[in-house]
Amino acid sequence: MTIKCIPILKGYKMSYVRPVSPDEHLSYLYKHMEVDTERKLENFNGRRKISVYRGKDYMNKITQKLDTDPPMTLIRQMRNVGTKEEPKLATQVINLTVPKADILLFFDHIGDSLKGITLNLFRRDFEPVKKNYANFAELKADKWFMDVLGKLTKRKLI
Repeated sequence: MTIKCIPILKGYKMSYVRPVSPDEHLSYLYKHMEVDTERKLENFNGRRKISVYRGKDYMNKITQKLDTDPPMTLIRQMRNVGTKEEPKLATQVINLTVPKADILLFFDHIGDSLKGITLNLFRRDFEPVKKNYANFAELKADKWFMDVLGKLTKRKLI
């Protein structure tokens, strides 16, 4: 006995949902959110909260780690380098805040970490530090910075 399979949807074209990248989603939110508003994106498991804040010509993506010791907040500030109708967000500043310090990374060219980064490190009871790096690879290769970052976050990074 043979079984013959008959396609039920013969001639029917399947439509597929195209995955949306996180950057496309942020651009969509930038376009459709009111100025000076905040929208929560994630707080599913109580371990971290992610939200976005829409300013006049920028958007901040705020990630808070709730269950880490120490608690940390990472803010990615993005500027619109596209048009009002077709926004394209590019990173300008990355800010990591821990209880005893603030680390700010300024991109010399908005959206391009390969063309220079300026580090500003503010630690409690220490002089502020300002250093320039050619790119992220050079920043990660700086043993002094990685040691300080490891102590501030209580993690072994090297």
